[in-house]
Amino acid sequence: MIDYNSLLKAEIAGLYGDLLEKVKQINTWYAIYEGQQKWKIPSGLDYTPSRKITNIIKKLIDFRSRFMFGNPPYFDIRPVQPDNKNSTIYQDQAAEKEALLEKILTENKFYAKLLKARKDCSIGGRIAIKLWANRDEGLKIIFSPAQEFFPQSNEDDIDLLEKVIFLYAINDETDINKQRIKKQAWEVINGKCVLNESIYNGRGEPVEVLYEDYDTGLDFIPIIVIQNGGLTGETEGKSDVEQLWSNQNAYNRLTSDDIDALRFQMFGQDVITDADENSIKNIKIAPGALIDLQTDATAGERQAKAERLESRFTYAEKFADTVNRIKNDMYDTLDIPNVGLEQLKGLMQSGKSMKALYWSLMAACDEDWTEWGPALEQMVDYIFRMVDTYNLYGARKVARYETTLEIHRYYPIPEDEADDKRLDMEEVIAEVRSRKAYMKKWGEYEDIDAEITQIQAEKQMMQDSFTQDLIDSASE
Repeated sequence: MIDYNSLLKAEIAGLYGDLLEKVKQINTWYAIYEGQQKWKIPSGLDYTPSRKITNIIKKLIDFRSRFMFGNPPYFDIRPVQPDNKNSTIYQDQAAEKEALLEKILTENKFYAKLLKARKDCSIGGRIAIKLWANRDEGLKIIFSPAQEFFPQSNEDDIDLLEKVIFLYAINDETDINKQRIKKQAWEVINGKCVLNESIYNGRGEPVEVLYEDYDTGLDFIPIIVIQNGGLTGETEGKSDVEQLWSNQNAYNRLTSDDIDALRFQMFGQDVITDADENSIKNIKIAPGALIDLQTDATAGERQAKAERLESRFTYAEKFADTVNRIKNDMYDTLDIPNVGLEQLKGLMQSGKSMKALYWSLMAACDEDWTEWGPALEQMVDYIFRMVDTYNLYGARKVARYETTLEIHRYYPIPEDEADDKRLDMEEVIAEVRSRKAYMKKWGEYEDIDAEITQIQAEKQMMQDSFTQDLIDSASE
């Protein structure tokens, strides 16, 4: 385990308390998410109790993440200034800048990482987006889970990062002297972003210095921290696993106890009274077997009797009600409707009904977007500022085009896509959106420019044909 306290003591002492304990707690939440949910079994029992784990936590977190980012957001870049008549200069510049951004996002597999990062944020309470630039390799977008970074904000403005430290375990050595840990510290000093990076052993002793007071050329820290929920002034976010765990634990224990109850009570039990001991020993359990049941001499006037005591499941209804209430409570915690395929069959024909069913989840995701939206906008701003600073991809000129950014989000509700397409088409007709932007957003074309050229050619062909028909009619 990395000695976080010794590695960070000189950097952010007194700000976070026992960092090792905090990281251990986050790792515990990750373990629970992955299904490590066993509990201690009492000793001295004459049977081995069942431990059935139904990982509802993972299902809910994955579902909400897919709902929010399963359909990737669209980064819509538009010009600040409108084009003059018969000119598309500014629209072309915006399209060129958007193409550059899409190239960077695609090379970094950004949309797949974004979906995973949403899960990490839900589990650990927060994530960080780090931008790393190299003139030869371009720009890298790196997502880090909560246990890998430690931010320090301005005392008056918690949204303003003054310092961020990353810790990475490089190997899995058990020998503390052979362990290697990378410590990376980003800090703004006198208006300049400075990077310090070193390799340490497991004792927190420096082994190698990679960067020392390196001036990155930036006036900002290229890192964005995204929190999961929380209140004003909080910097660590809330873990959904922590909120769900008590119900998950109760659900697992109840269903395990139910299995044991069924196991012991599903078979009837033979009861023999006032029978001779030898006749009991000679009883054989087999199809068609006869029982020679002799009354015990001490039974007096009573006769030997054999009967079967069948089990009665009287708790089934109460059990089902209890586990359903626990499960529904877990779904309600993340605002996810608890519905099955049978319940959905009658709703799938109506987009409005589906939208109403998932209204609370959509509202919860909209709330999440109040955190994720500005963070992604800040990420895009940092990307273009870094492209400008380092002239990445030789696109400094493109990065400086004056544009605006709007991030469109899409939930997997059929009605949303149809309405969005209609609204976008209305913008194309009103000439406030280009055909190229519409086709890029909604179509799957190998070459959009060639498609537009073909459309124009067909349009001109039809116009020429119509004009010729008019000429022919007039000459007649």
